Amino acid sequence: MRIRAPLLTLLLLFLFFCFCLIFTELWLRHSYMGSALESRDHTEETWFLPTRLKGNYNGLLWNIAFSTNSHGFRDTPPLNPVPEPGEFRILSLGDSIGFGLGIPPHARYSEILEKALSRSTKNLKIHVVNASGQGYSPSGYGVYLRHEGLKLNPHLVLVQIELCNDVTDESLLHWSLPKEFGLPNSVRGGRYIVAWDGNLLGSYALGPYLFEKTYIYTTLLRKTLETLYRIHPTEPFHSTREITYYVIGFEKFLLDQERVESGWQRLFLALEGIHKLLESRDIPFLVLLVPSRFVFQKEAPNHALFARKLVDRAAQESLSREIPLVDLSTTLSQAGGSDLYFDFAHLTNQGNRVVGEALAREIQQREITGKNLEFH
Repeated sequence: MRIRAPLLTLLLLFLFFCFCLIFTELWLRHSYMGSALESRDHTEETWFLPTRLKGNYNGLLWNIAFSTNSHGFRDTPPLNPVPEPGEFRILSLGDSIGFGLGIPPHARYSEILEKALSRSTKNLKIHVVNASGQGYSPSGYGVYLRHEGLKLNPHLVLVQIELCNDVTDESLLHWSLPKEFGLPNSVRGGRYIVAWDGNLLGSYALGPYLFEKTYIYTTLLRKTLETLYRIHPTEPFHSTREITYYVIGFEKFLLDQERVESGWQRLFLALEGIHKLLESRDIPFLVLLVPSRFVFQKEAPNHALFARKLVDRAAQESLSREIPLVDLSTTLSQAGGSDLYFDFAHLTNQGNRVVGEALAREIQQREITGKNLEFH
């Protein structure tokens, strides 16, 4: 059967278009990977989270070698879901701050906390399990606890937040319908996605949709949003000077005041849901608020004022929702303030030491562990 000339022409045009798309996609991927200083294949997508660290991975992040165990926890030995006899297990959840981006694993506040508590206990083995990861956020912690985290049988759960980053993280994520304790069954989309080839991309996704996993989509989206922002600048709380919210450049067009406010609400709905979930299991819970470096920068008073307002609002929100919050602003200020950070949010080795030791004191003073721990 002969194919008519017009149909043949359309078929050839379609094939040519597909070839151009594939060629462009591969060229953009090559350009993207060629500019990368290290591999970006350390994350994966799950049905309930857009990204998480891969299990049993070995690689580099910020030029520091790291590996994960089968659960996707950084530089952690294989973990039995059932604690050993005499083990008091603390599950530590957080983003890149808790993960220890830019520092070796032994310097993280979770390891400092474990050593500090171990020195103060008898007849118990303190085990702090660090389940933090790059790009994680509070709604993801709630979803993770529901589906996997509670299977590790923790005796205490810590959640680390940093407002400049977490608020905008949450404003770009999308929840499935809230279910038990107001927590979603899954979280999708957001500013980080796993591409079709397994590499992590900074983008904006509604997801999970196949076209969002392409380099073409990511490039076009970023260029379009950058252009729109130049034409019509819009920023969160645009009437306030020296905004400190974290953005990846092109996102500025998306983050107006209404959207940022939705991020605030989702952030504290997630923390409130986690609290209720853990209360139902009789598991103590603490939220660890690590302020941004801006709080301590005297040379940038407008940034500092804005950042302090974020901390004050978080304290008020936590009080009204009865969320147990540990605000480390005063502790970090007295220990060195901005000198304890190497960028706007991430702590140095010394900063992590200050946080870990302060957490140990807080746990002892609050007697959170009750009869499970006997302090000297």
